[in-house]
Amino acid sequence: MSLFAIIGHDVADSSAQRQITRAEHVERLQALGREQRLILAGPTPIEHGKSEMSGSLIIADFESLDAAKKWAGAEPYLRDGVYSHVDVKPFVQTLPAPHDTTDSTSSVKVAAS
Repeated sequence: MSLFAIIGHDVADSSAQRQITRAEHVERLQALGREQRLILAGPTPIEHGKSEMSGSLIIADFESLDAAKKWAGAEPYLRDGVYSHVDVKPFVQTLPAPHDTTDSTSSVKVAAS
């Protein structure tokens, strides 16, 4: 698995265009999810509890940095002016430890509250 962080940076006052383009943006993320390549995705608000966003963070599995950059370059938010630019960086998940699908004996213990 080769993980990459895709960080989209919103332009100022992008909320209206973000809503217009959101369905197409989400469909691309759902496609990654169906392929079991999406680790996490979500917006980065200017402030918790506020509707204005500063961008988005996506962590996903791609074959290579070039493949991740190509995918990010086709992002509807970038195409439609929600993002000013997108950064794509290799990412190594340390914590929590990634699920090892080869070891069926591993489990996560949750303390009772």
